[in-house]
Amino acid sequence: MGENMKFLGNEMITVEDGVLKIDGYDATELAKEYGTPLYVMSESQIVKNFTRYIEAFKEYTEKTGKEFIVGYAYKANSNLAITRLLSKLGCGADVVSGGELYTAKLSNVPSEKIVFNGNCKTKDEIKMGIEANIRSFNVDSISELILINETAKEMGKVANIAFRINPNVNPKTHPKISTGLKKNKFGLDVESGIAMKAIKMAKEMENVNIVGIHCHIGSQLTDITPFIEETRKVMDFVVELKKEGIEIKDVNLGGGLGIPYNKNTEIPVQKDLADAIINTMMEYKDKIELPNLILEPGRSLVATAGVLLGKVHHIKETPVAKWVMIDAGMNDMMRPAIYESYHEITPCVIRDENEKEVVNIAGGLCESSDVFGKDRELTKIEVDDIIAILDVGAYGISMANNYNARGRPRMILTSEKGVFIIREKETYADLLSKDIVPDYLL
Repeated sequence: MGENMKFLGNEMITVEDGVLKIDGYDATELAKEYGTPLYVMSESQIVKNFTRYIEAFKEYTEKTGKEFIVGYAYKANSNLAITRLLSKLGCGADVVSGGELYTAKLSNVPSEKIVFNGNCKTKDEIKMGIEANIRSFNVDSISELILINETAKEMGKVANIAFRINPNVNPKTHPKISTGLKKNKFGLDVESGIAMKAIKMAKEMENVNIVGIHCHIGSQLTDITPFIEETRKVMDFVVELKKEGIEIKDVNLGGGLGIPYNKNTEIPVQKDLADAIINTMMEYKDKIELPNLILEPGRSLVATAGVLLGKVHHIKETPVAKWVMIDAGMNDMMRPAIYESYHEITPCVIRDENEKEVVNIAGGLCESSDVFGKDRELTKIEVDDIIAILDVGAYGISMANNYNARGRPRMILTSEKGVFIIREKETYADLLSKDIVPDYLL
């Protein structure tokens, strides 16, 4: 790094002579050129995040001769430019809807690298998946198994299926993003025998082919221990299935690896996850033929690659706080409002490191929860400044909405090839484009 430059924890972000830059581009200038609120996605950061998964898990392929597939969780950010970039890198797709499957096919993801998750697949979505010849449906219930078999029969096809099991593992994360406990809605319970019952039913069906076991225990995991427990429970179950004459080709351990939203914390990285999973898998090499390994990361691929820029329109002092009001709101980025999530926030022009003040950063929606950060110690902020909210590449634009009749924001991609608009800002006309007024109201 050059003189007067410091690192903020996201590799594409630097501050040089008091100016925040994203992939070398002045963030304030980006805001001026493309308008605010503005999502900025870094191609270089996405490539680095993906490459780390491939490098970390190549040992598994080397030791076993089996496939290792990264299936990007489209729910994190299904922008077509992002999904195409990942597809070009060799990434697969974890989809949970017909819309996400449609996006995966438009992104040129090979069918053998697409898995269909979710706990309430419709018949139309199942038909889409069968027609696309996807790698597998991850079955979440017995009724879903029956529907997949019936749909495949009607189409004269055989559908590949894996079974999502519920291992009752505490992921040690926010309760709203926990998915692998008994009380959660996902998966077939192993301990009660429901999972085994479903698999034995499937074995007798003519239009489904059992290929794998799937598990997902939660999101934003910052402790490796639950992953080890998950892997062991899944592999123990695979051993049990072998005793029943059922061979499992794929083991899908889901996603969930967290990112350091707070830059003062150290959390496990891809290599830590790989070491834990591979070592646990190798414990079973003498008991069964080890399976292909599939992971479904979302957040850890794209979160750190995203920045949300907002312009300061008003600064207001109250008896208890100083409020900085920006034109981004909870409709643009929901996480702080619904999860009380922490995101690093910084002005894009840092005037004096020695002159700081404590402020609240808020949006302009008519909701008290429309707050991005409280009691943040930041360098002096003035009206018309640009504020950067970090680590918003996952569950940012994908959860954005039109509350308060606000259009979802523009998104750009910073790349070595330049800066590209990858999602256009919604207009007022866009907001009403699907509304229909009955003739008598015209």
